[in-house]
Amino acid sequence: MKILKWLGIAILFLFILFFLIPLFLPSKFHVERSVYIDKPVDIVFQSALNMDLRAKWDPWLEKEPDAEIDVMMKPQIIGSGYMWKGKTIGEGHIEIKKFLANERIESKIYFLKPHAMEANVIWTFFSEQENSTKITWAFEGVLSYPFEKWFGIFMDKSLGSEFEKGLNNFKSLVEKMRYHKGRTGKIRQTTFEGLKALSITGRCPVSKLSITMFDKYSELMSFLKKNNITLSGVPTAIFHERDETDILIECALPIKDKAKGTKDIKYIEIPSGKVIMASHFGHFKTIKTTYTAIEKYAKSNNLEIQGVPWEMYMTNPVQEKDQSKWETQVYYFIK
Repeated sequence: MKILKWLGIAILFLFILFFLIPLFLPSKFHVERSVYIDKPVDIVFQSALNMDLRAKWDPWLEKEPDAEIDVMMKPQIIGSGYMWKGKTIGEGHIEIKKFLANERIESKIYFLKPHAMEANVIWTFFSEQENSTKITWAFEGVLSYPFEKWFGIFMDKSLGSEFEKGLNNFKSLVEKMRYHKGRTGKIRQTTFEGLKALSITGRCPVSKLSITMFDKYSELMSFLKKNNITLSGVPTAIFHERDETDILIECALPIKDKAKGTKDIKYIEIPSGKVIMASHFGHFKTIKTTYTAIEKYAKSNNLEIQGVPWEMYMTNPVQEKDQSKWETQVYYFIK
């Protein structure tokens, strides 16, 4: 009887400890790992946004290749994500909630089975030099009492190795991607039909152009949604001033009818008129070749260019993985 009595006391003691100790354990967790990738930050960032690539590098999806995957890509990026369902990896979904171009992606991940849980997934990007990018993959959230708090003790060790594997898979995938030099389509003279749009103008360093454009298009898209204004064309950018270090750019989204803007968001019209234009195919960083080709063509054909150029982005790089298919139309007015 004494043995049973002491056994009961021991069990009771362990039971109390099991529920007592978690009271003093952290209620939040944070796991992160980093890797350097030998590619420019904009390419790394776009690859991380592209949920279609996820199955090619994700360490958990790698464990169950036959798992059901449903990718959701949205033009505005916010709300893009994917869901998974499998016998080994369980069930859940992830959704992009916020991003800052070439710097940060914040997502929410929802685990449904075998255990319900929510957490934040944060990717940060830092470019130390032109063709090198440091990325950090972080996972953080709240631990419920008492079981998740116990698991939190071992979380960094148990998840860290998977993060390292995933980042190395991602690094290998991105570094093997072909970087297209870009090409210029047929240069032609035509008539531009005109364009109505809402726009935001801003000045930025050349190195921050992608970030600036992402931010301004996101602001414009939010304004259109909030005011029930329908987008009627592709994103457009007018380059008012440009040199080796600085750019004055006007980002615009086409609309069907005239609309009232704000202090920063203006209603504009690009008039109809005679233009010289060409399509550039390739990454945005290679578009200078098309500008050079257009200007050379104009000079050879005694055409007088008027005003500043504008670009129309015909392809969504998030949805189209092949950079050689990214089409940007470049326009100049001519006499």
